Amino acid sequence: MDEMYNKLEPFKPDIYNAIDLDRLVIYTVVELDKLGIELSLENIIVGAFKLFPKKFSLVSFLEFPDATRVEKALWRCRGKKRQWIGGKTQHGYFINDKTKHIASIIEKELSIPAIKNYKKKGKMRRKESILKEVLDSSAFRKYNKGNKENISEADVCHLLQGTLDSSRDTLKENLISLKKLIIDLEQNDILIFINWIENNLSSFFTQK
Repeated sequence: MDEMYNKLEPFKPDIYNAIDLDRLVIYTVVELDKLGIELSLENIIVGAFKLFPKKFSLVSFLEFPDATRVEKALWRCRGKKRQWIGGKTQHGYFINDKTKHIASIIEKELSIPAIKNYKKKGKMRRKESILKEVLDSSAFRKYNKGNKENISEADVCHLLQGTLDSSRDTLKENLISLKKLIIDLEQNDILIFINWIENNLSSFFTQK
């Protein structure tokens, strides 16, 4: 299995920065299928990280893959409206005509020289992608609508790319990294939200 994964050469970040996670996952699935690798969730997570490490790494630990990003992308891709891929997490996934079509388009985009892709209008850098995820999170939506009291621990975990089973230390580190990112992007309104999470839910981060 390791030998097959070694055939997956990572792309330069400038080449795929403008391509969203869903389409990169679809490309990954087709590449794994070509190598005869079973399309299990675990294999797709490793494959996506191997090909596109900057897009599929953990915020605080860039040397490790972010399983949540891949699983969410697969969930979106197999939805009724898209049906870009078939299967389920428990039983594995399978490709269809839409899978192949999307992958062929992405293959062409990835073949464009990095300098051209870098100048492509509407490209989304990794920081901007993470920022969008914050804005789309249930925690921020509740906060923005004045429903702070309804923000659950699960909402906070989702915001910080984790689950209720995640280490509180890891979630705290992710919060610190996210705060630095928001400061870098000069998003003061969102920074107020992050500070509120940090100050009002401090007990959550100290739980064992």
